[in-house]
Amino acid sequence: MPGVRIVTDSTCDLPPELAQQYGIIVVPLQIHINGDNYLDRVEISVEEFHRRLANWPSNLPLPTTTHPRQEVFEDLYKQILKDGESVISIHHSAKLGGTFASAVAAKNSILAPTTQIAVIDSLTASFGLGIIAIEAAKRARKGAHHVELVRLINRMIYQTHVIFFTDTMTHITAGGRIGKAQAALGVTPSSNFRPLLRLEDGLIVPFERTRTRTKAIEGLCEFIEDFPHIDEMAIMHSNSASDVDTLLTRIAPVFPREKVFVGLFSPVLATHLGPGAMGVTVYEGGIF
Repeated sequence: MPGVRIVTDSTCDLPPELAQQYGIIVVPLQIHINGDNYLDRVEISVEEFHRRLANWPSNLPLPTTTHPRQEVFEDLYKQILKDGESVISIHHSAKLGGTFASAVAAKNSILAPTTQIAVIDSLTASFGLGIIAIEAAKRARKGAHHVELVRLINRMIYQTHVIFFTDTMTHITAGGRIGKAQAALGVTPSSNFRPLLRLEDGLIVPFERTRTRTKAIEGLCEFIEDFPHIDEMAIMHSNSASDVDTLLTRIAPVFPREKVFVGLFSPVLATHLGPGAMGVTVYEGGIF
C-alpha cells in the first residue's frame, strides 16, 4: 500500500523540528517587511520577527503577507506522486487567505484523482491546524490509508477550537481578517479593548468583549474549563511568557501543564495579530 504524505502551510505554527519528526511538509507563506520578502520560518526566524515586531517604528508601514503560488504546490505534489506517495494537503481557513485556493488550483492542474491528492480546508489556523496535521501524520505512519485519513481529518476539524486576543487592534484590522467581528464588537484600531475572538467555521467571530488583558486571560481560562474532555491543548503567544505561566497555573486542575504545547505565533500570524497576542487551541478528541 503506498504511503500518504501530509502537507500543510506555515500558519500551522509547527516548529521545524516537530514537522520533521512527523514527516510533515510545511509550505511557507511570504512576509513582506519594508520592501524585503521572507519565507515564513525559513528566511526569518520566529524569534527575530517577534523582536522586530515588538520594536516596530511608527514611521514604517506594517508588514504584510501573501500566500504561496499555485506553482509551488504543483511542483511539490508532482514530486510526492513521483515518489510513490499520495498527498493530503491541509491548510488554514480559506476565509482567511488564498493558500487553500492555490492548493486546489494546483491539484486541478495535475488532474489527479482525489485518492491521489486531497486538499482540505481546515477551517482553522495556528496550532489548531498543527494538531490536525500531526495526528494525520501519526496515523499515516501507522499505515492508515488515504480515504481513512481524509475522514479522520474532517472529523477532527469540528473538534478543534481556537480562541485568542490581541493586545492591539491595529494589526488585525490592517490585515482585513476581522471584518464583521470588528463591527459586532464595536471596537476600532485605537480602542483599548482586548476582545476575545474565536475561529468558527473558518471565520473570526467575536466571543467576549473584554476590556483588559487580565480579563482576556480570565476568558481563556473559562473557555478551557468549559470542555468536559480535552485530548490536546496548545498556548500560542507573541512574547507573553509571564502570561503563559499564569494561564498554565490556572488551568492545571483541568489539563496537566506538562502536556500543553507552548510556542510563539509564526511570523505570518504575528503579522496579523501584533505584539502581545495570545491564544489557546483545544482539541476535544476522545471518540476515535
